[in-house]
Amino acid sequence: MRTSAVQSHAIVSPALAAHALTAWAMSAVLLLVLDVFFHPWVASALFTLVAPGVSALVAARYFLHHGADEALTAAIWFTATALTLDLLLERALPRRELVDPAFGFGLPLILVFGVTGLVGEILPLRRQHRSG
Repeated sequence: MRTSAVQSHAIVSPALAAHALTAWAMSAVLLLVLDVFFHPWVASALFTLVAPGVSALVAARYFLHHGADEALTAAIWFTATALTLDLLLERALPRRELVDPAFGFGLPLILVFGVTGLVGEILPLRRQHRSG
């Protein structure tokens, strides 16, 4: 039996993709709920503050339980997933803007990238401290 010299590898682990999707879904539900109850400016401000926290909690679960990838890889995937699906969500609801133009999706995405990377850097150090 011949073995292939080229091995195929998944671009992203299923656990990472699932956690990135979960973080986005929780943030999207949060945004839609805030948008129903608050003026778009207030909803956008609250979303900017809370969405990175949601991503940090999901990222922490990922880094603690799933033999996680390095922090930068996870931060890129969490952010790319959020960006792609936020754009699709915005297009799916053409009758109104989900976020106030003063906030946009940019700042929350930057914060999602930052907190995911930070969580990914801190948690392995904490695990090493506990076991050492």
